[in-house]
Amino acid sequence: MSEAIDFSLLKGSPEESKAVSAALLATLKTRGVAKLKNHGLPAELIAEMFDYTKKFFALPLEDKMIAKHPPESTPNRGYSYVGQESVGSISGYEKGVSEGKQVRDIKETIDIGSANDDLVDNIWVPEEKLPGFRKFMEGFYESAFKVELEILAALAMALGISQDEMKMLHGKGENEFRLLHYPAIPASELTDGTATRIADHTDFGTITMLFQDSVGGLQVEDQQNLGTFRGVESADKAEIILNIGDSLQRLTNDTFRAAVHRVTYPPTVKVGSEEIIPERFSIAYFAKPNRTASLFPFKKFITPATPCQYEDITAWDYNNLRITKLFSGKA
Repeated sequence: MSEAIDFSLLKGSPEESKAVSAALLATLKTRGVAKLKNHGLPAELIAEMFDYTKKFFALPLEDKMIAKHPPESTPNRGYSYVGQESVGSISGYEKGVSEGKQVRDIKETIDIGSANDDLVDNIWVPEEKLPGFRKFMEGFYESAFKVELEILAALAMALGISQDEMKMLHGKGENEFRLLHYPAIPASELTDGTATRIADHTDFGTITMLFQDSVGGLQVEDQQNLGTFRGVESADKAEIILNIGDSLQRLTNDTFRAAVHRVTYPPTVKVGSEEIIPERFSIAYFAKPNRTASLFPFKKFITPATPCQYEDITAWDYNNLRITKLFSGKA
């Protein structure tokens, strides 16, 4: 995996800004994922985010279930216990595969949106169960949203489209972020292919900003060697692991391809052994277009040589189409 891109140079000279944007575009197109450092979210803030994440998942199950995700797919808020989701059911969606593999994900999550969302409310554990959790998460959301807009502006610059248009398309901040915990398990549990930490999938939104610990196991499909997955490790928890989602694939008419990724054995654990795979924590911030925004490709990317590949659909309808499969286990 290539070195992290110094995102602070986006605010440097015009030449530095263009160079950073171009490097970001090139890395995402070839590797499917890019790493960012000096992106504006302080290391101390991210460290505190991991501390709260660990505290939440250390709560007794009955406490976490107070904030349980509804049994249906929408709204996508609250706590999902191990096995509630079936990410394998959405594998290959944008490649035209009608039904994904039925693979059990060994993970638990909690999904959180904006405190100012006028359509969907967050679902919280009571304050006395985890003091400060709600306030911190609401603040982190707002901080991540600001960085999201800067990343989108950089991508727009490299793609030769309007930065203002890209920002307006995402200006309502109708996003969500997810705390993830992968419990420690024997490596043998993954041997027969019926279970994994999280199955191959693409994300629904425009971009995903991921923070991960040092355990390892994240793999992303190489865009120049489809079918080949490469490990993505972080130098520290403060690095942003950035990947492209389905919405940007649609908006750019396949100029960008959504990055297929998964979490499996870390490189330190022998496949099929009786070794224990350590528990793993990560945080994913999913940046999405405004719900009412159209995902019809930008005009620039529709030409006689590259005819339009997608029908018109709103971001909200597309999101719900995908997430219904996630919770139903049916494609």
